[in-house]
Amino acid sequence: MTVVVNDEVDLIETWLRYHFAAGVELVIATDHRSVDGTTDVLRAYEREGRVVLLREEGEVFRQAEWVTRMSRLAATSHGADWVVPSDADEFWWPRPGGFAEILAAVPSRFGVVRGLMRHFVLRPGPQPFFERMTHRARPTVDLASPYHAQVKIVHRGVPDASVSVGNHDAEGAGLRVLREWFPFEVLHYPLRDARQLRAKFARRATSPDGRHIVRALDLLESGRGDVLLAEASTADDELEQRVADGTLVRDVRLRNAIRALEAGQPVPRPTPTLADEADLACDAHVALHHDSAAVADRLCVGLEHRVALLEEGGLTARAARRLRRRRRGVLS
Repeated sequence: MTVVVNDEVDLIETWLRYHFAAGVELVIATDHRSVDGTTDVLRAYEREGRVVLLREEGEVFRQAEWVTRMSRLAATSHGADWVVPSDADEFWWPRPGGFAEILAAVPSRFGVVRGLMRHFVLRPGPQPFFERMTHRARPTVDLASPYHAQVKIVHRGVPDASVSVGNHDAEGAGLRVLREWFPFEVLHYPLRDARQLRAKFARRATSPDGRHIVRALDLLESGRGDVLLAEASTADDELEQRVADGTLVRDVRLRNAIRALEAGQPVPRPTPTLADEADLACDAHVALHHDSAAVADRLCVGLEHRVALLEEGGLTARAARRLRRRRRGVLS
């Protein structure tokens, strides 16, 4: 597993303990200018041989470059069969079984499988994030929302792997995507308190590579950080109503897992019910709206419609052929 961190001391110890208990064998971490104690936690695990620690001091956040470097290092220097590019606020939940069992089942002609993001909403309070953030939001297709639908990838270890910004795609020899199977849920805790929210987006000012990041920076720079905080949070008086109307779902799996780890007990892995499977499928349906295959299909449908309208209006045969060639290019 790989991770890029920057001042994540509120969760990095929990993140490491959880993933090692889940079956991750080695973590390669790139520490980008942490000063809050994150580096000390990583160094302790490095001394145990469980973390390979890299350090970056430059101002610009070059995520894709660093993650690609770590993915290649995992394959070439550590013999990784599979690599899980993660962020420190993402907790990978295999469903069902463990990492090894799931990845061993992937047919050899595929080199990438995907995890579905499940976003947990900010809830204020002094408790650790996993104790107070026990409700996840339904994903939205609105890319300006911090809770927009997303997928993350796991890829086979190959020496020429290239991982995209955000860890949403990977390219390389044999890295064909198995698109419509989501054997992992990525339990995501992106915004955990007011201080962390402001610091998170301020760090991304050098690389604002998502609409939700651009919008957050606009709000913060115009002195409207309270608007961003209010949108990301759910108050006590609206929690019950949002659960009732289905826009929030209570989910205590990570809380129970961390409690078990702290008590020295095995992590509970409840078997998904049919209702759980249907719930996952509903969120996956939203995520697939932004999938490249779905986007290409919508482009082709629009192009077909334009061709039909032009032909009805007396479009020349030569121009119609040109449009059809363009349509075939989109499909290929």
